[in-house]
Formats: sequence, structure tokens, C-alpha cells
Amino acid sequence: MALTLKYELKDFNENKIVNKYNMQKNGNAQLFLSNECFRRMDKYVPKDTGLLKSTVTVRPGSITYEQQYAHRQYTTNKGKGLRGKYWDKKMVSAEKPMIVKDVEKYIKEHKNGK
Repeated sequence: MALTLKYELKDFNENKIVNKYNMQKNGNAQLFLSNECFRRMDKYVPKDTGLLKSTVTVRPGSITYEQQYAHRQYTTNKGKGLRGKYWDKKMVSAEKPMIVKDVEKYIKEHKNGK
């Protein structure tokens, strides 16, 4: 069974950021957020052959790990080092302030279509 992790800008103060910069839901800012979370999650995702972390679909508001065993790995992997189960929660716990800063910077830089 594939595993889809969903992220919304509301977790990153959506009203303040999106309203101020007139960014639509499921638009470029959310895609940037999803890509940023995916990039930062890489070091937390279990890795044996690397197939799990390399077969992923990133969309505005979601990250889907496509392998049939993804959900099992997400809920039961004992892990080694940073890698293991609930990798998204580990990443957000450790890196949320940096993600917020990067998303705000992205929105400010792209406010006028730059």
C-alpha cells in the first residue's frame, strides 16, 4: 500500500502568509513547501536499497511514497540513526522553523511573479 503524507500551508500560518501575498491554495507556494519537506525528509526515510525514498510523487499539499511497503515502513520501521518510522514527524519536529523561513522567503521572492 502506498503512503501519502499531506501538508497544508495552514500548518505554517496560512492566513498570514497566503492572504498577505495572495497565494492560491494548492499553488506554487504549496508545491515549494511539499518539495522542501520532501528534500528535508530524505535523511529520515528508512533506506535499504533506496527504492522507497526514490519512488515518490510530490504535489502541492502532498508527498506520496509509491512502494507497496511504504505504510508498513512508516508505522513499524525500527530505524537506525535518524532513519525510521514516522519520518515526517521527526523532520517537522527538527526542522519546522527553517521550513517556515524558507517558505516565507519563497513567497516574498515570488510575490510579483519573479
